[in-house]
Amino acid sequence: MAERRRAGGENRAGGGGVITATARRPARILLLGKRGSLVLWLENLHRACIRLGHATQVFAINGDSLGSRLRVKWQGRDSASADWMLARFERMLAWFRPDLVLVAGVFGVPPAYYRMLYALARRPLIAGLVGDRFPLDCRERANSCDRLYFTDTRFFHDAEAAGFTTTGHYLPLAVDPELFAPGTAARHPELLFVASRTLFREAVVRALDAPALVIGTDWSGLARDGIHRVQNRKISRNALIRLYQRHRAVLNIRNEANVEHGLNQRSFEPLACGALVLNDDLPDLPRCFEPGREILVYRDTNELNALVARLRRDPAVATSVAEAGRRRVLAEHTYGHRVRAILNDLSL
Repeated sequence: MAERRRAGGENRAGGGGVITATARRPARILLLGKRGSLVLWLENLHRACIRLGHATQVFAINGDSLGSRLRVKWQGRDSASADWMLARFERMLAWFRPDLVLVAGVFGVPPAYYRMLYALARRPLIAGLVGDRFPLDCRERANSCDRLYFTDTRFFHDAEAAGFTTTGHYLPLAVDPELFAPGTAARHPELLFVASRTLFREAVVRALDAPALVIGTDWSGLARDGIHRVQNRKISRNALIRLYQRHRAVLNIRNEANVEHGLNQRSFEPLACGALVLNDDLPDLPRCFEPGREILVYRDTNELNALVARLRRDPAVATSVAEAGRRRVLAEHTYGHRVRAILNDLSL
């Protein structure tokens, strides 16, 4: 039987605020997941681990070399569980011998990877990040982890309903402050919203009294008959950063398909760039920011329109709230903070 390396920390599910602390020593960390995800978890965590001085490797189940990416593209969705991909993972484990496998997106990684980890004579600790709603038939992957970290406190209820036995903690998304930072250009007063369309998001945007700049996919209907400037397309991360640097205020509207209580990346990234965030009212928001002082919160479209009008009358409000929000992000909500919290929680 494989030796099971026990994690430290309290043995309970759920928890209060964001866990924070400092890691004890450099660790050997293997990051496992999909390259190029919506929040770029692997890439953000990799940079944070390197900056903190940890020996770090990445294994992307959708390919992390030109050859493997081409093979994945040719083979399709089954490539993540293909014999050749699992053999690559086996070689990585034998060569790198990690202390910790940090899984970015627990339920996107096939069960075969967890079984391979459990077959090792000296198994590393396994920490799993959960950022989206999940099906109720995924207990094997969840219970293979030594700890789960949820970006949304609603997921604790869902985990209990699904029969998960692994201890979980709340650990929200974060930002890379070396990428998302203020610029030097003057800020435009036009409200900015960058996201793909959903029914809920479209309803909120259509209720705005003042024109906004809306960028993302599936907004063709709004472009035809709305009052807003619409760019119906994807944009690069560099282009997104420039937009955050050049706008005074950024609108955030949750994706109703995968968020219940939690904050998405738009709660953190604009603030890191020095822009104010107008965020819909979510139960987890006070865990991360002080509403009204570090971020502005609306409960309905009437409140949203009132806030937008207030910012137009008094731009200094946007400046002061954005500055306070950025200070909080730099103090508590970078990916370096998240990595240190996980390592401390697992006594590494």
